[in-house]
Amino acid sequence: MNVIRFKAEGILNSFRVPLFKTYHRTFLAPTKTNIIGMITNIMGKSERWYYETLNENQIKVSVVINNIEGKTKDLWAYKVYKDKNDGRSIIRRDRLYKAIYTIYLLIDSEELFKEILIALKFPTSIPSLGLDDELVKISEIEDKIQISENKSGYINSVFIDKGYSYDVMIEDQDKFVEFPIANETPLSFKVEISDKGFRKSRQAMDSFKQVEYLNCKIELKNVISYTDGINRMVFY
Repeated sequence: MNVIRFKAEGILNSFRVPLFKTYHRTFLAPTKTNIIGMITNIMGKSERWYYETLNENQIKVSVVINNIEGKTKDLWAYKVYKDKNDGRSIIRRDRLYKAIYTIYLLIDSEELFKEILIALKFPTSIPSLGLDDELVKISEIEDKIQISENKSGYINSVFIDKGYSYDVMIEDQDKFVEFPIANETPLSFKVEISDKGFRKSRQAMDSFKQVEYLNCKIELKNVISYTDGINRMVFY
């Protein structure tokens, strides 16, 4: 298996839950679309490449939440196509403070594996998992990751719920615990892109619920999971 592991760390980050429009509630961890979007940017690839890579599932991901020191909120002003309020509106956003993630990429293509590894080490643009003001620091990039099937059934990674059965176990009662929460996220899109490379339309497809938690672990039943000796993860 071609697997890359790296750390992504931000000061203030937000990963908007799609169903929340007037109030931007955030996931606890970046979604697959966030991660593939960051890879697309640091490789200098096109929007067409992003959708093809996502829809063809050329890159599988797994995310472990290492740390979130807290949450805060801000007000975000943006332009609207109306004269009301001088063409501006304001949205309240959730923000994650000092979030650190371990991200795994499972890539079948040897050529794509090498391209992404180079881009992580020498990005063509500043890495971001969201908007331009939500930058992340990439570190501890490893490409010789040996993973094997996880026999225990316990995982500590984010996973996509496809009707799975699971139990929760608290690892350390002295730490703040975020129990599993599930929010819907798309894994692919039906998209129309013009000959000049501009997106004309987009419709979310294959939406599932992303399950995330902090300072606890999950016993996931009847699902193949993997371990690298540090974390126990599911790819999606």
